[in-house]
Amino acid sequence: MYTILYPVNELKIGGAEQQLLELVRGLDKSRFHPIVAPLYPGGALEPEFRAVEGAEVIDLHRGGKYDLSPLWRIARILVERRVDIVQPFLTPSTFFGLLPAFLVGVRVKIVTERCGVRRRRGAGYRTYRALEDAMSRYADVLIPNSEAGRQLLIERGLPASRIRVIYNGINLERLSPNPSEVAAIRRQLGAGPGSKVVGMLASLTPAKGQDVLLRAAGALSEGRPELRYALVGDGPLRGELEALAHRLGLSDRVVFFGYRRNVADFLGAFDLLVSASRDNEGCSNSVLEAMALGRPVVATDVGGNRELIRDGVTGYLVEPDDPASLAAKLSWLLGHWAEATELAERTQRMVRESFSLQHMVRQYEEIYMQLMARKGAPTAATFARNLSVGDDA
Repeated sequence: MYTILYPVNELKIGGAEQQLLELVRGLDKSRFHPIVAPLYPGGALEPEFRAVEGAEVIDLHRGGKYDLSPLWRIARILVERRVDIVQPFLTPSTFFGLLPAFLVGVRVKIVTERCGVRRRRGAGYRTYRALEDAMSRYADVLIPNSEAGRQLLIERGLPASRIRVIYNGINLERLSPNPSEVAAIRRQLGAGPGSKVVGMLASLTPAKGQDVLLRAAGALSEGRPELRYALVGDGPLRGELEALAHRLGLSDRVVFFGYRRNVADFLGAFDLLVSASRDNEGCSNSVLEAMALGRPVVATDVGGNRELIRDGVTGYLVEPDDPASLAAKLSWLLGHWAEATELAERTQRMVRESFSLQHMVRQYEEIYMQLMARKGAPTAATFARNLSVGDDA
């Protein structure tokens, strides 16, 4: 059995964290023992990770952004548990995972690229990213979840020969709407029989573009009183976005639901989904999940969205940061609803077949087995075996 350590920033509700959870759940526990190591404990998803039979969660208890003690704690885990594979998710957990892995001689190092935002990042993030890129050049494989992520890695100077794209997988068991919950959500929105609900599933951060959707809604509001808008997610911009909705005269048409885990119920309540990201996307969970439930999708043409959506064939693309373009596309869709729903139904079958959770997990398992076979028998470095690790750093 091979032991895999997954360092991650925190186990909050987010696309990367959800995909890690699905991977840990899906791994063949007769061959792999996953250990998830969040830098910060107490995330909303931590109970779900801890509930996975055959997996562990080891909190690293980082004390703040200047606390480097997780380096020592991860080194101890690597040595004591004889970890075979290290695969961190996100920055700065990639730094905290890779550096000890190189120092103690872990056989397989994997970099996971989620094609995250590229703008509006502080000096600390840029420093960690530079250090991570320097170490990633010597990783065994780099795994983005889109061709856009592959290109981003190449632009950062990382070797194309070691990049392997694995798209996100959809957990179909998670996508079974409860009719009574769907009805309750639509009642809360004030959506009657003739109403259409435009929904968005994303954290309330600048990169996700909820303000673009609200401005598009403002432009549509006079001619389409039947429209309602559901924003699912939370974050630092909530107060600002609520104020914007009020200024646009949308307070009675927009509901901010905050973080919710019952994604299927909300997608079931939506008539269509908007992804208005203005910065970057990899393989969007919300786009895939909406498609898998047969909902038309309008998304901005950023990152990996173009790989999921062929405009007018599997969904609809608009330019980022352009409320007028989004409003025009929504208006067109509502005026051609039969065509939009027929497209969504065709797309539903394709997505369920091509983006299965089982296929994603199998691809990861194949990479793990190939790399371990290539590395041969365990040969931990002398440094690792002689490393004296205290209980607290």
